[in-house]
Amino acid sequence: MTLTLAEPLTVFLTPEAHQYAGQFAAEQATPEKGKQVYLNTLAVVAVQIYLKWINIQTAIHQSDCWNGGLRAIFNVADLVLPNIGKLECRPVLPGEKEFYLPPEVTENRIGYLAVQFEEDLNQVQLLGFVSGRKIDKFQESISLTEIESLDTLIDEIDWCQKFVNLRQWFAGIFQAEWQPSELLPATNLRSSTIATSESEAPTISCGKIINWGSGATQRSTVLVVKVTTKFEEEEEGIDICVRLYPVDETLYLPPGLQVKILDESGNSAMEAETREKDDWIQLEFGCQTQEQFTIEISLGEQLIRENFVV
Repeated sequence: MTLTLAEPLTVFLTPEAHQYAGQFAAEQATPEKGKQVYLNTLAVVAVQIYLKWINIQTAIHQSDCWNGGLRAIFNVADLVLPNIGKLECRPVLPGEKEFYLPPEVTENRIGYLAVQFEEDLNQVQLLGFVSGRKIDKFQESISLTEIESLDTLIDEIDWCQKFVNLRQWFAGIFQAEWQPSELLPATNLRSSTIATSESEAPTISCGKIINWGSGATQRSTVLVVKVTTKFEEEEEGIDICVRLYPVDETLYLPPGLQVKILDESGNSAMEAETREKDDWIQLEFGCQTQEQFTIEISLGEQLIRENFVV
């Protein structure tokens, strides 16, 4: 079989990269694990170098592969892109026609970048990219015939910046302006609360502050999105609760504040509107894996949209 690959890009590795790789490898319990960690480290550094060339910020020290305990237990080669997610940098050895996907890297990844090694470890070739949205969580490998050009990585990063990935919240990855709900201003939930599931299903709540108007007339509200994982007939999905409440000393939400849930086609699936003296408003619904939706909030002529993907 003849492989038709995207045009590769050569990256030269520095002595510092080998120093890190050697240090991390020496910490491992077996030579086999040491080799795995060595190559994973070089692959991640190579991708970091490439992303620096194209002015994409990285946070390598926040990656699992840079954590001594995690790299000793797991086969990870992840690179954190702040406010975007994790990019998995998988080594490809000479003669291989596919690269292995350890179970621990098949979720919560922007995608997978194939890094080709040869006998000379002072340089590698970046073969191409596959979006995480195209990978099943039970998939064990990716054929090199499936990879696309490095340009698709840039497209994927642009897409990720437009959509909040809810599953990344469970991995502690939060997009700009979003933060865990316990770090937000004290909630105004006198009339009701966001119900806490009695099951042991993983649940997380994050939110952001939204300002309406300006100057002395400015009013602020908190948007909270609660996500609960569910399993139905072997198909994984999530339950979502969207809530708005006032900030600071404001007792009530402004009347006429509208919130809508839009489907992937932009059609309104459900909506609600505040009345006089409403101190909270919320909508609840469910989504399946890879489903997209938009929260649209409006007050008068001001309109805000937040895009999400499950």
